[in-house]
Order: sequence, then C-alpha cells, then structure tokens
Amino acid sequence: MGQYGNNYQPALQPKDPNTAFLIELVGGFFGFLGLGYFYVGRTNDGILRLLLWLVYGVTAYIIITLLLAVLIGIICIPIQLVIQVGVPFWSANTLKNDMLSGKIQQ
Repeated sequence: MGQYGNNYQPALQPKDPNTAFLIELVGGFFGFLGLGYFYVGRTNDGILRLLLWLVYGVTAYIIITLLLAVLIGIICIPIQLVIQVGVPFWSANTLKNDMLSGKIQQ
C-alpha cells in the first residue's frame, strides 16, 4: 500500500482569485457563465450556472425577438395607413391639377 494508504490525494495548488474572477467574467460575457467555478474545482456549481445561463439566454432571445416583432408591427401600422391613404390623395390631386392646368387634354 505505500506510505499514504488508500486516502492519498494529490496536493492541489491554490487557485488565484483574480484568475478565477477573470475566467468567470469573460466566460459570462461569451455565454459560458460558470467557467470560473470549473477552474476552482466546484464542478456542480459551474454546471448549474452554465445551464441556467443558457436557459436565460435562449429565453431572453425569444422574448426580445417577439417584443421587437410586435414593436415593429405597431410602428409600421401607422406608416402603412399614411401610405395607403396619402398616395391615392396625392395621385388624385396630381391628376386634377394636370387636368386643370391643361397638361392633360380631355
């Protein structure tokens, strides 16, 4: 069995808190929240954060896309109504003015 017996565990070197902070921060910016926890050996916390961040990202993307579609629709309806009503008035007014000025012979 050797001098350590069955309970031998290799000595882990202490992890730098600043490195863990940077890994977590940069990973989070790129959609990989939890990488800092993997770095320090807290795998379960890293997996939990990674999965929850992924769920949040997908949910936020869907909600923002739907809200943006509704907002664009709401903005476009008045523009469409103005075009739908304004262009015929403009065209009719142009025709009337051309007829009155003699540009179009009857």
